[in-house]
Amino acid sequence: MTHTEQTKGNTGVGKSLYFKDPFTDMAFLHTLALHGFKGSEIGECYLAAAQIREGDVESWREAWSALAERVEGLARSAESKSHRVSARESYLRAVTYQRNVAWSIRASNPDYRATIEKSRTLFQRFAALSDPRIEVVEIPYEGTVLPGYFLRPDASGQRRPTIIIGDNASEELYYWVGPPALERGYNALLVDLPGVGLNSFNGLAFRYDTEVPVGAVIDYLCARSDVDASRIAAYGGGEGGGYMMTRAVAHEHRIAACVVDPLVSDMEPIAPLFLKHVLSGAGDTESLVSNAGTLIPLIWGLTSPEAIKKMKVDTSTITCPTLGLNDAHDYPELLQQARDAIATIANETTDLHAFTSEDGYFYRQLDNFGLKHRVMFDWLDKVFDNQ
Repeated sequence: MTHTEQTKGNTGVGKSLYFKDPFTDMAFLHTLALHGFKGSEIGECYLAAAQIREGDVESWREAWSALAERVEGLARSAESKSHRVSARESYLRAVTYQRNVAWSIRASNPDYRATIEKSRTLFQRFAALSDPRIEVVEIPYEGTVLPGYFLRPDASGQRRPTIIIGDNASEELYYWVGPPALERGYNALLVDLPGVGLNSFNGLAFRYDTEVPVGAVIDYLCARSDVDASRIAAYGGGEGGGYMMTRAVAHEHRIAACVVDPLVSDMEPIAPLFLKHVLSGAGDTESLVSNAGTLIPLIWGLTSPEAIKKMKVDTSTITCPTLGLNDAHDYPELLQQARDAIATIANETTDLHAFTSEDGYFYRQLDNFGLKHRVMFDWLDKVFDNQ
């Protein structure tokens, strides 16, 4: 199923949400979905959308850039008057709108890095004003550091189960595990693994043996007094993230549970399908999807056939409870890899959950984040006896 075909069914009546282009429509829906975490305001989103001309990348960039600047101004004004809650909420929305600007810029353009750095600065203002404060961390790794954020439900210092995620820029990953983890009494570590965020621009490229950088992350967590080292979970989202964490837990046995959305054990047959389906419609003409096409392979190491051939996992070496998640419209190869892998994992708590079309039509349940969080954290609560 192509992204175009997928979007035809998004509303159940053959209509898109707002934009005719499927990728643009998905990016807009994702922005709206962050409203549930105070990462956007519906009125602000539609104000920006009304200024965007269909298929015009420049108008997308101008609309979100103007909104990001205006909301940042609201944040700074509120902060100057000691309105901490209003300030942090505005900073978080500004992060979202600034990251939308990045969709309109190719990775080779110096403006891309500057845009991501700006979103990082805004997120760190949000982090500083959060209660409890979100820690900006640097994880030692092979003579350098992996940047990230450590989130806690409170400042008590209590040893807690902790979930790690690192398959995209940390500021984006906040929404995937941050708020739902804190609400359930978990710590959360958002980390830029090699290739992710600005790491590839700083000479720290993706590596297929993801257990090495993930192992450095586990070393860091085990040294913290507020982390229960016996209850560390990993989450990987998207085909690239699914591979990263599936590979990591096959080698790094200090991870006590794993959720992969989806489970990927062999990237070689997946990569061309992933790039074709997710980036359907990308071409030489600049568009949001073609711009994504310059970045996504870089993040997840899908840069050459030789690199992709190395991205394999012997799932029989996985010992921890593992939950595989699948979309209703995942292609057959993804579903088969998940079924085959789950059958090889010798842990009775391992499970496979397939979302249906009634659960949401967009990629990785972008239109039903709450359901995704309930499924994965209810399962983790059971595994960790975190009731």
